[in-house]
Amino acid sequence: MAERPVGKFVFSPMRGLSATSDDGRYSMNISIVGQFLYTFNDQRPLPMGQKSTATQTFEIRRARAIFQGNVFSQHIKYLVHVQFSPRDLGYKDGQITQSPVFLWWAAFDRFRNIVPVVGQQWIPFSRQRVAPITRLQFVDFSLASSEFSLERDIGVELMSKNFLGLDRLRYHLGVFLGEGTNYARPTDFGMIYVGRVEYLPFGDFDDYIESDLNRRLKPKLSIGAGYAFSNKDARNKAVNGAAPSDGGTSDTHNVTADAMFKWAGFSLFADFWLRTGQRKFGNAVITEPDGTMTPAAKEAVRQGMGWTAQAGYLIPRVPVEIAGRYSGVHKYGASSLRNVNEAGPALSYYFAEHSVKLQLDYAHGWGEANVRSNRARLQLTVGF
Repeated sequence: MAERPVGKFVFSPMRGLSATSDDGRYSMNISIVGQFLYTFNDQRPLPMGQKSTATQTFEIRRARAIFQGNVFSQHIKYLVHVQFSPRDLGYKDGQITQSPVFLWWAAFDRFRNIVPVVGQQWIPFSRQRVAPITRLQFVDFSLASSEFSLERDIGVELMSKNFLGLDRLRYHLGVFLGEGTNYARPTDFGMIYVGRVEYLPFGDFDDYIESDLNRRLKPKLSIGAGYAFSNKDARNKAVNGAAPSDGGTSDTHNVTADAMFKWAGFSLFADFWLRTGQRKFGNAVITEPDGTMTPAAKEAVRQGMGWTAQAGYLIPRVPVEIAGRYSGVHKYGASSLRNVNEAGPALSYYFAEHSVKLQLDYAHGWGEANVRSNRARLQLTVGF
């Protein structure tokens, strides 16, 4: 418990400012990142009587500060990730509806093959959702990832980033509260149980960063699969979405598989998703204008499948990357999902890798009822 002197501060691009005690038992790294996003949206066909649905927004999409390091020992790690942007805080009608705590966890990594982690974190189910948001190839997640991936939650996880010391195997096993973030009151025992495995046949690499900025000369491949069971979920997506119209709960089985390949500036990413389940309908009612109360419509389980195919190429000798993506979401059986698809290109200029980059992407969407949409986004990321 004695005080310990701290050596020199060190600044590292992409990692920020670091300080470590002389004996290595204490350290802290501080980094910040901001993303400035312009979005143009247009949808067809138009609702009856409406002249145009074209909209634009210009916002501070993300404003984050990250503190991480170790305390008392090199093996007791911590991470504190806080958020400040209006959308992150759920700013609505002058009120903040979201907690500024984005992630907050502690881990003990003394034993390579079994590392316990406790706190609020990304549920370790899929690749793209867990990947750092500032290191994506496009401005944001794919359509399928937004629908089927699991959100952040509070729980306990056992994991290994290098199982058996082979530099080829990873695993995650976790139990989470199932209520997501911003939950601080007693709840039932409907929880979420998750497992994920990854195999890297050609050895370890930065497979959670989508671009091959290292232009590696040897091919690298990572294959992953995850399963999660969500029990008594009060929302229409697993640990995400809105409350069903009837106010009941859902039990869902969630499955995903994904792969990341990199070689000589080329990257290829693909994933597949499946959600099936059943509903326990609630007794919610709707109050009509005349005061009459009628039962709310029973909402079907939000089950279906989704996929993403995404590729990018870093042009030789210049920090410019071109990419393309196709993603789809289709309902399965009796479902409250709608069939939607999205495809389009992206262009990125890396001034300082992912620390300072400018990204432009476009997506054309199509689905049921002849709905068509066009979206263009321009985003500047600045962080250290």
